[in-house]
Amino acid sequence: MTSDPYVGEVLLIHLPGTKRPRFRWIVKKREDKRYIVRAPKIGVKISNLTRKRDNDFGKEMLLPFGVKPRSHTQKRRKHI
Repeated sequence: MTSDPYVGEVLLIHLPGTKRPRFRWIVKKREDKRYIVRAPKIGVKISNLTRKRDNDFGKEMLLPFGVKPRSHTQKRRKHI
């Protein structure tokens, strides 16, 4: 299995059923190309997420099919 560039990164991921992207730590990738992620706990500062401390994140969860991590946020264009 080839190494994935997103594994080990804390990224904004747009989950189905939500309007805004959420921060998730991508822990590993399964054989069926689905990601196992951990969500930050309530009260953890965004600036501290890159430290990836075990006690700052919850349990491991499986992302649904069709969710692709984004390495950057999408900027909305202002309509005049």
